[in-house]
Amino acid sequence: MLPSPTPFKINVFFMRLINKKLLIIVATHGDEKIGIEVVEKLKAKKLGCFFDSLVANPRALEKGIRFTEADLNRSYPGMKNSKFYEKRRACEIFKLARKYKYVVDIHEAITGINNFIIAPREKLYKIFPIGLLDIKAVLLWPDPKGPLGQFLKNVVELEFGMRNKKRKTVIGEATKIMGKFIINIYAVESAESFSAKEFYYVYGKLKREDYKGKISSLKDFREASINKETFFSLLVGGYYLKQGIVCYKMRKLEIDSNSM
Repeated sequence: MLPSPTPFKINVFFMRLINKKLLIIVATHGDEKIGIEVVEKLKAKKLGCFFDSLVANPRALEKGIRFTEADLNRSYPGMKNSKFYEKRRACEIFKLARKYKYVVDIHEAITGINNFIIAPREKLYKIFPIGLLDIKAVLLWPDPKGPLGQFLKNVVELEFGMRNKKRKTVIGEATKIMGKFIINIYAVESAESFSAKEFYYVYGKLKREDYKGKISSLKDFREASINKETFFSLLVGGYYLKQGIVCYKMRKLEIDSNSM
């Protein structure tokens, strides 16, 4: 069950008369359906009047694949007349996303364990209230290029870890997080504040050729020292392993979460 809006005051009748603040993007990758399931749950809880949703890559979703011609999450701001479907689609979504105050792009990390927020850029902007998202880890991830949030300050990505978890449990958790966020952004009085964030900067990759140890000895968001370098691991042994990447490297940042 989502928490009651009390002590927040939300004028539902008034909200029906104005433009919605929030766009929820789902299925940016066609093999990640969690966003669709979360949106359905939110609508069932009568929260659908507070947001719009968009299936980002319907062609890939229909085929159950990550993308058809180009990774949509690497294709922004897009090109109107591109020969690639995802490039054209990125152009359409980019124009639409600019019309909303907040945009949340929901993903699932099939081989990930933790939930985390991604700001795919060099710095955070106060325009998006990440403090209202009940997720502790926040990642600044400026490379690779092409995510929507790299070009629009009002966008963040949410990654929900699926490894060793029941899908139903993760969907319920994601629905609760998004439900709280929706309630908070429409709160007339003070919004609920959550626990302090931990901030990380994703700066590189640990390649298989540079690591001779056991992959199982590395853990997401755990500190590791390899080849005289100390870093925090991310997405250990994930789908990037096929590309020769054992994990991504992060360093921890000192940022005052109360300022977000």
